[in-house]
Parts: sequence; structure tokens; C-alpha cells
Amino acid sequence: MTEPSDPLPSEHRVRITSPRTGARPHVRLTTREEIDQSTAVGEVYIRSLMRAQLRSALRTLLVLMATVGALPAAFAFVDGFAELRVGSIPLPWLILGAGVYPWLLLLGWLYVRRAERTERAFARLVQPNRAEP
Repeated sequence: MTEPSDPLPSEHRVRITSPRTGARPHVRLTTREEIDQSTAVGEVYIRSLMRAQLRSALRTLLVLMATVGALPAAFAFVDGFAELRVGSIPLPWLILGAGVYPWLLLLGWLYVRRAERTERAFARLVQPNRAEP
């Protein structure tokens, strides 16, 4: 007759005598905790914010390139445009010297408003839900 072999250390039974020593229940983290602890869900939220900000920046850059970037082509290819004068000042100089800067300020202002709106929406998303009084 063969003798039963001793169980391997990984095969022995464990007796749990207290609920505190058992498996921990899953605790749902708030969105803010997910982000603070850099969990996978938190990373998704952060990537989402960064993607939204990047889209906004690229949209602004595209508008800038389509308007200010097209000026040299207009000066070169539109007949007589480069020779136009307002008083004694050539029109291309007037456009580049005085017209571009207000446009840049307007685009910058619009971009900052859009970025702040995106950040406020993100902040509302990560705030814990509070009961209204």
C-alpha cells in the first residue's frame, strides 16, 4: 500500500476566521481619486482632456495658417495686389504691420476661452456629486 504524500506548501488549506482577513470588497473610487492614483481609468480621463485641448489648438492653428499663411500667396499670385497703396504705404505692409496683430489677439482670445471652457467641463466631471440642499 502506498502512503499518501505530504501536501505541497501551496496546496495546504487556509482557514479564514475573520471577515477582515478575507478578500477585500471592491471599493469604487471617485473620478478625482482615479486621476490622483494614476489608474487606467484616470489615464483615460487625462488623455481625453489632452485630446480635447490638442484639437482646439490644432483648429486655431489651422485657421491661422489659412488666413495669415495665405497672405504671401495672395501677394505673389493676385495681380496688382502687392502694388496697391493706402496713401503712401503699400497695402501688404499695412496688412502685415497693422492688420495681422489684432487678428492674432482675437484668435488667441478665442483659443483661451475654448480651453477654459474645456477645463471647466473636465472639472465638473471630476467633482464628486454633491447633494443639492
